[in-house]
Amino acid sequence: MISHTEDTNVEITEKKVRKMLYAIKIDKSLDPDGIHPLFLHNTAEEVAGPLTLIFKKSLAEGILLRDWKRANITPIYKKGARNEAGNYRPVSFTSVVCEILGVMIKDSMLQFLEESQWLTLKHHGFVSGRLCLTNLLESFENWTELLDEGHGIDVIYLDYRKAFDTVPHKRLLTKVQQAGIGGRVLNRIKAFLSDREMSVVVNKHFSAWAPVVSGVPQGSVLGLLLFLMYVNDLPDWIVNNMRMVVDDKKLWS
Repeated sequence: MISHTEDTNVEITEKKVRKMLYAIKIDKSLDPDGIHPLFLHNTAEEVAGPLTLIFKKSLAEGILLRDWKRANITPIYKKGARNEAGNYRPVSFTSVVCEILGVMIKDSMLQFLEESQWLTLKHHGFVSGRLCLTNLLESFENWTELLDEGHGIDVIYLDYRKAFDTVPHKRLLTKVQQAGIGGRVLNRIKAFLSDREMSVVVNKHFSAWAPVVSGVPQGSVLGLLLFLMYVNDLPDWIVNNMRMVVDDKKLWS
């Protein structure tokens, strides 16, 4: 565990912002801030400079605009009866502008965590060099070795219930600090998590805005990294072999 905290360097340049604006998926729907992705794509040359200044100021002061903290929640069907609300996965559609800054912060945090070797090797997916495929290959190799030695294998597959929605913010921020991340980036994460609002969208009908008191936005790149950091120490408490892919876990003995 890293006991100190550092002001992780986040490189924000007009060139990087412009490149990300051109890479925006223009077929996405209108964001909560009212700015369509197609507009940002088509005006990349003109808005890259002003957005760079806004991003730098947001990071320096740890402040997010209110529209950046709002999310349109779209229910995605998973399984079971379609008339049961519990059979849908809520996916957050947030401001594309805020996501651009979030990607740059995520990249810097991920680089810092990998260089400090803080992230567990038991986690695969969203981590450099460890993908869903490596997760399967490592598990298969271990199981094959056990079977060759004449052992039986018991495997348990686990999936968190409402994984992204129930992460407590105070505990999450504690783990972010334990990872060695502090300063402006930590303040920016605090601002990212606090005072969030959501509106559920079904058939182009919007609910009233409601406060978000826990969890990380599912569908945002920064939210995904924060979730990985929250569950990172789980293998330290498990005696059996295990592998993780985001919120899916498997244990065997």
